[in-house]
Amino acid sequence: MTGRLDLSPRITVLSLTFSAFLLVLAVAVPSRRRMRAVTFYVLMLSFPLVLLAAIETAAIAFHLADRFAPLEDMSTLVNKSGWPAHFMSAGRKVEKDGLQLYRPWKEHEITINELGLRTAPPTPKRNEEWRIAISGGSVAFGWRMRDADTIPVQVQERLHERGLSNVTVYNFGIDSAVVADELMLLKRFREVYDIDQVIFLTGTNDVTLNYMGVATPPDGFAGLIIGVNAFELLKFIERLRASHASSDLLQKLDNELLPRVTRHNSLLDGLIAADEYCRVSALRCDFVLQPVLLTRSTPIGPEIRLARTLKEVYPRYDALFTTMYRTAESAGLPVHNSSDVFDQSAEPYFIDVTHLNEAGNRRLAARIAEIAMHRIPIGVIEVESRPSGR
Repeated sequence: MTGRLDLSPRITVLSLTFSAFLLVLAVAVPSRRRMRAVTFYVLMLSFPLVLLAAIETAAIAFHLADRFAPLEDMSTLVNKSGWPAHFMSAGRKVEKDGLQLYRPWKEHEITINELGLRTAPPTPKRNEEWRIAISGGSVAFGWRMRDADTIPVQVQERLHERGLSNVTVYNFGIDSAVVADELMLLKRFREVYDIDQVIFLTGTNDVTLNYMGVATPPDGFAGLIIGVNAFELLKFIERLRASHASSDLLQKLDNELLPRVTRHNSLLDGLIAADEYCRVSALRCDFVLQPVLLTRSTPIGPEIRLARTLKEVYPRYDALFTTMYRTAESAGLPVHNSSDVFDQSAEPYFIDVTHLNEAGNRRLAARIAEIAMHRIPIGVIEVESRPSGR
């Protein structure tokens, strides 16, 4: 019914609640005397729980928490036909030798190849062809985007428009990947695709992992109590109370997390390791730190409400982005902070803290194409610019 290979923990709990109630009811209908009395009391005792489950189901369908204090707004998307339920399921991925890859898929203008990547399958390299891989998390992968609107496809189009038709761009994005995961994937597929250059579009997943480890530690109930996977009613209550951040949380963020990441953090460690691998492998690599709504100079339209909710629900989240990005920039690596990519525009681009609409992808892709151009050898550019017949 859902199109998913699995169900989220909260949907599973609700399903089991309704199933148990109906099972007791099914036993009660044909039962007699004492058994009927027992099942009647069981039904009466379980009814409040079933009623609560029904209210929770309605709250999920109504998106109650986001209607009150949104963390996501997809109204600016051009493609409003919906995101396949398959890609909301944990079953969309499979682990291969310690690496998370996608299951092959072809539907809704989305294609995942047999290797588990959202890109063309490997082919023999053409003469003078230059190959670029764009690695990253869900933004590089193209969350809620058709293939044609993903950043790697858009970067290739920008380069081809500049006459570099011999450049091919591959999508090495995997949602939820941190820099260390991106490096693992690059090591796996660099030779398979004969890659010459890599753009690491990265940053947000490492920052988020550091933040959530302090702000929303594991609750021991599969995330049903705390965080984005919590019951809708609990999320609604959490956002009602969000304007009153816990003093204990603020103390941990201000006195522990923020000072710690200035000295050592997973983003910086991952960038250093990736840069060393690129140097040893003779790959031309750049690191593009992703733009996020929290650091946009002036949120526009629906972004204003999203930014306000983010700052209330996740205090100091913006400060952590600023701190970790600044640390990465000061490391002496080829790091490019794209936080200002939307500063000269008066259009909304963010649909949540980090994911972009189609227009945002195009604008960021244009910036990435500019960065990539500086790493493409002069010889490749000269081959492209030669008049035909010479």
